[in-house]
Amino acid sequence: MRIDLALLHAPSIFNFREKPILWGPINDLVPSTPVFEMYPMGFVSIASILEKKGYKIAIVNIALRMLSDKKFDPEKYISKIDARLFGIDLHWMPHVHGAINLARIVKKVHPNTPIVFGGLSSSYFYREILRDVPEVDFVLRGDSTEEPFIQLMEALDKGNFEKVANLSYRKEGRIKENPMSYVPSTLDDYSLDYEYSLRAFTHSKHRLDTVPFKEFIERPIMAVLTRKGCESNCIACGGSSYTYKNTCNRPSVAFRSVEKVVKDIKKIEEFKTPAFILGDLALHSEEYGLEILKGIRKEGVDIPLIFEFFYPPSRRFLEEMGRSVDNFTIEMSPEAGDEEVRMKIGRVYNNNSLKKMVSQAFSNNCRQFDLYFMVGLGFQDRKSVEVNATLAESLVKGNSGNKLLPFVSPYAPFLDPGSLAFESPEKYGYKKRAFTLFDHYNLLERGNTWKEFLSYSTNYLSRDEIVKLSYTSALDFADIKKDAGLIDIETYNTINHRIEVSRRVMGRIEEAKRKGERIDEEALMVSLEELSERVTINREELDWSRSLKVRRMFSLAFKLIKSLF
Repeated sequence: MRIDLALLHAPSIFNFREKPILWGPINDLVPSTPVFEMYPMGFVSIASILEKKGYKIAIVNIALRMLSDKKFDPEKYISKIDARLFGIDLHWMPHVHGAINLARIVKKVHPNTPIVFGGLSSSYFYREILRDVPEVDFVLRGDSTEEPFIQLMEALDKGNFEKVANLSYRKEGRIKENPMSYVPSTLDDYSLDYEYSLRAFTHSKHRLDTVPFKEFIERPIMAVLTRKGCESNCIACGGSSYTYKNTCNRPSVAFRSVEKVVKDIKKIEEFKTPAFILGDLALHSEEYGLEILKGIRKEGVDIPLIFEFFYPPSRRFLEEMGRSVDNFTIEMSPEAGDEEVRMKIGRVYNNNSLKKMVSQAFSNNCRQFDLYFMVGLGFQDRKSVEVNATLAESLVKGNSGNKLLPFVSPYAPFLDPGSLAFESPEKYGYKKRAFTLFDHYNLLERGNTWKEFLSYSTNYLSRDEIVKLSYTSALDFADIKKDAGLIDIETYNTINHRIEVSRRVMGRIEEAKRKGERIDEEALMVSLEELSERVTINREELDWSRSLKVRRMFSLAFKLIKSLF
């Protein structure tokens, strides 16, 4: 059957099955594996809206298919997809290697079918993509491409693309840039059909195609979008106010109405899965967030809700959370325990404010409070990294008997393109190793370890020191959680073993490269099998779905039967 648009999601490193890779702890705190097989929410939104317009859409999670089946042949599989247009996401830069190689395969087997890239990183590097990746025909720029996709589909038949909003493309050997004119100021027209994947799952012969990430069936979680854009300017964030303004032409935050947000949460409740509320509900206007909480209370929502905060909210806000939500978790990223470093990177609050918030949250029946710290921030030195564990231990001891879980990880493999730190690294304490699209690509192409993938060091920490401190910090945090009874001795020993193996494997790879010797890939693969997909944490620490498993089984069974008719 011919379809109009096939949306393909690539793994981070396309040949991850063939070469030994020490992924390290960079992905430990996200739902997906190191392959980053979780496709962006925009796929479902684009598919939902285009299907309502009568187009036939397919989402194909190539990364998950490759991860789940060693014999899966992406080239053979893609050759059987008959589509008018292929779309590939390059949202965050860790996908640059996979996205480009996936485009090459698509163009090899479908030389006459156009390919479009989209996402924040595509929006930043669109000129380089069109100049240096001949397989890519179009780039749709910006954070909202649903309407431009409709315009692009209509333009395909005519061959005239001048009126497609946000589009960049080649014409007569030159790169053409249409105005980025589609920047919606409200998100009430945004459509996230939570049943789309379920329908596609039940009606497709290839059921893994639309599964969002590997653990979704066992540990599902769904997201609620409250806004696009950001009010904050954290220096290393590719989703900051600065980045949205300069990369996506978004001058201000676009919100989804209170009614729509509550309706989305209520819809997710039907699936009996946890819901992650994206965006700090108290940041722009506490009244906006308070109205959402009151709507949740009125609807009697009965699933775990996860809320993220960028800054400590008021006592009033936390009290309303306690009244409105029976089972809630708070996610907070102070990133640095050192107050001076935190202020410089854009998180402007002190440790006393954080301690006060944690105490008030638990006083208002917060089930779990997750704290995230980073290693490798601008302005961090060895001593300020050590303060992370000092603050974490103080908070855990000060909230004994409550589930306060501190986590630590390296900042990221790459500085986010378009962020303040990427644009002015020296000003913000960084030293950049990757500048262009293919600088980032080559780090993933040539490297075997997460240290080799790092696109930066800092004014105070080399890449070697970032690696060493990341592992040391992870051990310190494991000690804190073991001593507080937050993890058992078996988990503690497992974390220590994984870190030991990670250090050993990295040493073997570096020694072979230093001596100019061939890496014994077969032997390394055996060692790497000792490591689970997460090095420094126990996956159960971030599983909010356990209490819902029986209820979810009945709910999904009913929906599966319903979707067949």
